[in-house]
Amino acid sequence: MTNSPSQRSRDPFPVSGPADILAYIPHSLGFTPKESLVLMTMDSSRLGATLRLDLPPSALDYSEFAAKVSDILRSDVSADGVLMALYTDRAWKRPDAPPYRRLIHQLSRRLTAGGLPIRDGWVISSAAWREYFCSDSRCCPWPGRSLEDITSSTLSAEMVYRGSAYAPTLVQAVALDIPEPWGSSGAAAAVHGAAYVRRLTGHWCGSSQFLATLDVWAAVFGSAAAAAAGVRPAEPEPGFARLRTDPETAGFLLASLRSRPVRDTLLVMAALGKDQAFAGADACNLLSVDGRGPLLPPWPKEAVKTDARDPEGEHFPEAGRDYRDVLVGQYPRSPHWDAVDAAFAVFAELLAADAADGTADREASSALLSLMGWIEWARGRGSRAQVLLTRCLEAHPGYRLAELLEELLATGVFPVWATNPGTAWNGSERNPGAARR
Repeated sequence: MTNSPSQRSRDPFPVSGPADILAYIPHSLGFTPKESLVLMTMDSSRLGATLRLDLPPSALDYSEFAAKVSDILRSDVSADGVLMALYTDRAWKRPDAPPYRRLIHQLSRRLTAGGLPIRDGWVISSAAWREYFCSDSRCCPWPGRSLEDITSSTLSAEMVYRGSAYAPTLVQAVALDIPEPWGSSGAAAAVHGAAYVRRLTGHWCGSSQFLATLDVWAAVFGSAAAAAAGVRPAEPEPGFARLRTDPETAGFLLASLRSRPVRDTLLVMAALGKDQAFAGADACNLLSVDGRGPLLPPWPKEAVKTDARDPEGEHFPEAGRDYRDVLVGQYPRSPHWDAVDAAFAVFAELLAADAADGTADREASSALLSLMGWIEWARGRGSRAQVLLTRCLEAHPGYRLAELLEELLATGVFPVWATNPGTAWNGSERNPGAARR
């Protein structure tokens, strides 16, 4: 799987050589790659974006693979070259016969034709690292250099000092974003959730109930964003722990995820704001007339409004189109990234709550895993998105949102906002560390 090549560093510090570049990669990705091809765009003075891909099977026609990679990297319009890191334990028996020669040859041809030549490259195994394009053992020691060169490099020490860290594997990196299961409060949330399911099934899309439900979600997202803003980058905890003090609200939120219009609108709301998302849902004919007043949890009362308002009007003339464009990644402007990050934290916390429920029904967990997968895709982190979607589909085969996102990942499609450094999520602003060559 891939990461979008859009997260260009905005807070650079010096890189003195290959060991520093290789030290930067796991910090950039959040995990140590295994059997992966990592490509970094660059301009004349600095590293740009990082793209990781699973190494393809040896029997593959690499021309199609190379074309897809080239198309992705060309979205970094500031780049004029590429650096390559090949993570593999495939045998390398002679200095002049590096692994994956056909793949790298095809890729080099395609990238050079697109104005992005591979300027340098290295192989990193579990035992050593070595220059990929150099066969002279006098300047490039055979069978390789010590991995300690990387872990003890100046840049590695600097990034650790700034609070950056990474997990040993991709799966472990994803797990770090999910809090521990709730325990007894999770069981209480499940009881409240079941009560809201009984009382609101068939009524979630009534216009007043739908708007009031969004009000509750928006209030929780806002509280999560405010909590995150008060935490230094080196100290964040996964999730949004305040929800654990209110299992009834958690139960209400979990119950609402059974409504797919609510579920999908949460993504649009995080990206564009509540009023525009509500207008978009109405324009897409997702709402109905329901004479009942809304049913809500007790918290946070001050943020919940029950006045259904007219979504038509001058403020959101293209509400339906924008709603659809956000969901499929075709919205041309930048999402509200602080709100999207807050939504991810809330979803992760609710996933920990639902994990405490011993029932066989995993509708809420499937929705949450898909929502989190969508956010990782929106951020341009396809590798992490795939882990979440795989987990969803293993527990709930055929879950449609997860299947649709998997299809996008399989074809290498990323949101248009993720291919533009000006609109893309920038992980370096939320996780310390950025590199300049």
